[in-house]
Amino acid sequence: MCLASALLVGALGVHVANAQHTHGQATLLIGLEGATGRIELRAPADDMYGFERAPRTAAERTRQNAALTQLRTGGATLVKFDAALGCRVVADSVGVLQGRGTHAEVYARWQVQCARPVAGRPIGFAISRAFPNVERVSVQLLSDSAQTGRTIVRDRGVVVP
Repeated sequence: MCLASALLVGALGVHVANAQHTHGQATLLIGLEGATGRIELRAPADDMYGFERAPRTAAERTRQNAALTQLRTGGATLVKFDAALGCRVVADSVGVLQGRGTHAEVYARWQVQCARPVAGRPIGFAISRAFPNVERVSVQLLSDSAQTGRTIVRDRGVVVP
């Protein structure tokens, strides 16, 4: 496991232990080393598909499944690497963490494999476009060339490793 991925995994453990969320805001953790890495997205279930409890109707199950499927298959459309890097973003796991009471979070974990190192190339976002109730994304990036944090509002802005 690369250093950035190991540190990201450690940060993810802290995030899981402190599972609090703010509606309208997602958290995105990116760990990169060279041409490989890991990404984790967490957001309130209400922002992703409209409720935070277990689905009660067929329509709610359909909405939940559609959001989870989009996360499983669309990582590269949500976190956008420069096309010249030849990156593949593949889902490791996607699911729902039910918290205390009626609070639940959706998570997606992806592995990133690029043909070229990512350092110095901007990473863009389309999370709000796919999930309009996510207004802000708090991004933390750790790589072998940079450590940065930034809040992305309505997909405007990039981070550069």
